[in-house]
This record gives sequence, structure tokens and C-alpha cells, in this order.
Amino acid sequence: MTGRMRVGVAMVTGLLGFAAAASAQIPGMPLFTNPRYGTGIRVHADLGQATGSGSLGNNNTVVQGGVTFALGPIGIGANIGTNFRRAQTLAGGSDTVGVNDNFSGSALAQLRLIGGGANPLAFSIFGGATGDITAQEVALASVHYKYPRLMNFPVGAALGYHVPLGMLTVNVWGSGRMVYTKYVNCPSTDPTGLGFNTWCNATQHDFRWAVGLDLPFLSVLSLRAAYDGGKMMGVKFNTWGVGASIGFGGMR
Repeated sequence: MTGRMRVGVAMVTGLLGFAAAASAQIPGMPLFTNPRYGTGIRVHADLGQATGSGSLGNNNTVVQGGVTFALGPIGIGANIGTNFRRAQTLAGGSDTVGVNDNFSGSALAQLRLIGGGANPLAFSIFGGATGDITAQEVALASVHYKYPRLMNFPVGAALGYHVPLGMLTVNVWGSGRMVYTKYVNCPSTDPTGLGFNTWCNATQHDFRWAVGLDLPFLSVLSLRAAYDGGKMMGVKFNTWGVGASIGFGGMR
């Protein structure tokens, strides 16, 4: 074993707590899949949290920012999120990354099959991917050691309806999806003896659902909220989230 590999083994052993964290990911953010959208681009900011996890602003509160783009029936979105307190630290000018810090990136594509224009009903199918990058993973990469990364791949369908309320309108929607959870980036061999090279062999799948609404103002500003329920890696895990967006068209 080379000196560099011994360093990698020591780091893996010392940072084994990440194995437990990987099963939870960054908690608290629903998957927004409103099928009512129009051609254009939109910038989002959201705040979310797992139910029963205390008051807002604790370690279970999550924030995310992203952008969505739509062209006719096709919608594409991308987000990056992290712990609320970590985001506060970064906003305060800190450039220090803690050993347990992680950032989550996600991408989602939708294809609307029904709706658009004056039709109040909309139906879409969607698919995407979500994964975390952690401080541990970056540290191990510096010594050329591959560490397994947990990825989630949601695939589902969403139904939405446009409800006129006088001067205001509300878009309500619901969705169901299968989430396939799998480790990727496993090393071909594992000198630690902890079995990291076998983590990529299995795939977990769970059913999840979500309901939500968005309230557009003058077609530019939009407020949204969602509740997301079901299981994640076999464990019941429910979340809620609220957010706002600005733009013309795009996915709300």
C-alpha cells in the first residue's frame, strides 16, 4: 500500500460517519413538479424542512436556489441547495467548509402531454436526478480515492389545474413518482475492508407523492408551496416547502 493510499484509508476510516449521513441526504425540500408552465425563464428561491423536525432556522432547515426554462411543452430546471445555517455562514463571507458540510444539486425535466394555452388542465411526465457532494468526498478525491455517492432518480407524472379567483388565480397540482436510490462512483477495490466497492450493486426504490400550489402575480412574480410525502430508502419521510420566483414563463 502506498503512502497516498494509507492516507486515503485513514481518511475513510476517520470519516465513516458520512455513511450514516448519506442515508438522510439534505432533508426537507419537496420536489416541485407543477405541470402548468409556459415558454420562458424563471429564477427560484425556496425554503423547506422535514415535518416534526423543530422550528425554522435549525439544522434541518434547507434552502435552495435555481433556474427553470421552458419551451412549449418541454420544461427543464436545475437547483442547488444546502443547510440553512450553512447558507447563512456563506452569506456572511465565510469560506471555511466543515467536515460534515454538503451541497445538493438536482435537475428535472418535464414533458407536458395535456394542457397549455387556455386549457385549465395540465398533465406531464417527468424525470430527474439529485445528488450530494460533501467535504469528505472532496478531501478523499485529493488523495485519489473514490468514495460512493448516493443519487436519487425520480420518475413520475403530475396533474395540475388552473383555478380563477377573480383578480387572482391559483394553480393547484399533485404528482406521484417512483424514486430510485443508488450509490454511484464506487471504487473497484476497497483497501479499507469496509465494502465500499460493493455499495453500487443494489438499487432501492420508493413511492413518493406531492401536492402543491402556486400563486402568480402579473405573470412575473410567483409564490409557491408544496407538501411531499412517502418513503425514502424504506423510511417514512415527509417535507414541506415554500418559495418565490421571478421571470417570464418557465416552470413555477
